[in-house]
Amino acid sequence: MPQKTSPPSGEKIAQAKLLYDAGAPIPQITALLGMSAKQFLSFREKNDWPKRAPVCPRKSGPAKSAPAPVDPDALIPKLEDAVAREFARVETALEKQAPKTIETSARALATLVKTLAELKRMRREADEIKEDATRSDDDRADEPPRELAELRAELARRLERLRGERPSE
Repeated sequence: MPQKTSPPSGEKIAQAKLLYDAGAPIPQITALLGMSAKQFLSFREKNDWPKRAPVCPRKSGPAKSAPAPVDPDALIPKLEDAVAREFARVETALEKQAPKTIETSARALATLVKTLAELKRMRREADEIKEDATRSDDDRADEPPRELAELRAELARRLERLRGERPSE
């Protein structure tokens, strides 16, 4: 006859819940609680622990590394070439009067142009950030603020500075 084990302590249950939520393997959790897999399943359901997504087996082979960061400077010439090729396709389709081809080319061209514009915007923003980092604080102080709140704050700073520079009477 199997022995009945005492229920796990509140501390062990709390630790098991943390492990369960963190995605620890079920055998590790059942060993901590001193339960079988079936007992743990009913315990989990009784205590309203959410079900976890099933673990998919990993494919054997080389592990995929994270994709390299996109460099807008390298992509922009490639996209410009792709836009030029797509314009050539559109011109050819117009000569042949193939509406289906023209429509497909127009969609591809629109996507390429949007992507190209976004990359150029990213490059401009990156250049502005680099430029801001190289400028001194004095250079930044002379620039006009771009928003009303910034204007008020800048005006208050300048007034305080002027009060500090004025000789005391």
